[in-house]
Amino acid sequence: MSNAIMTETKKKKTNKAERRSNIFYAALMAFPVIQFLIFYVGVNFKSFGYAFMVQEKISDTEIVWHATLNNFADWFSNSTKLRDLLATTKMSLVYYGASLCVSIPLAMLFSYYIFKKCLGAKLFRIFLFIPSIVPAAAFVLTYKIVFNDVVPEVFSSVSGLRYDENQLTHILFYNLYVSFGTSVLMYANKMFDISPEIIEAGELDGATGIKEFWYIVLPLTFSTLSVFLITGVATIFTNQYNLFLFQGAPEYQSLGYYMYVLAGATVGHEQEIPNVAALGMILTAVAIPLTYLVKYCLEKFGPSEE
Repeated sequence: MSNAIMTETKKKKTNKAERRSNIFYAALMAFPVIQFLIFYVGVNFKSFGYAFMVQEKISDTEIVWHATLNNFADWFSNSTKLRDLLATTKMSLVYYGASLCVSIPLAMLFSYYIFKKCLGAKLFRIFLFIPSIVPAAAFVLTYKIVFNDVVPEVFSSVSGLRYDENQLTHILFYNLYVSFGTSVLMYANKMFDISPEIIEAGELDGATGIKEFWYIVLPLTFSTLSVFLITGVATIFTNQYNLFLFQGAPEYQSLGYYMYVLAGATVGHEQEIPNVAALGMILTAVAIPLTYLVKYCLEKFGPSEE
């Protein structure tokens, strides 16, 4: 009889602990869900509706809204809009390609350098993270002054160093540099979580230098790397690459900055909102499946920690 009572008591305690755990989990998950509902669904709810509406002016005082799909078709039938859309898409792919082919590999190598505690590792860590601390507006202004006035004076024999003479190169370099510190910090922190026993076992098996990085460190860091790769694909459609701070650079607009300019132009011109909202939904319709495709490929073909 006493055994049955003790079993029942233990079961009640277990159920109570599970309920507390479930409540804590629900409260924890509620925050991102509420954030998504407020800052995405709530903010964009009206835009979703605008994308399928067109304004018709009946008189000076009467305006009627009608349902339509022409806002979507307009982006493919209007040659000017289609040309602008393709040009900004091309520039966004250039920016993303530079990050994918230059920033990420270099960030991984610098992180490995810091992980191995080589000469100046701590100094590199601080130096690379400084751009993330300095306000972006101040950093861009300083960058332009340095490359327009200081560098040409010091290296007067070298042409093309001025920002005004080679804007695209400088915009690419600047964005790669300012994002570098955060990437290095995240990768290095993940590498420091690797058990020393695993590294020692690899060294005993002859895995040193590049072999250690490729066969041990990279697979064990890939979960963090894949997050940057997946979010990088999503930001192709939203990242403005600090172009506003670089005073627009019209010929080098990304999709994110192009959307920002279009949205700003609708202030006082409500009839233009549906067309911009439609473009936002078109880009979303492309971004979501593309992001999930990249996620699937990374999970299926990426290196395993095992």
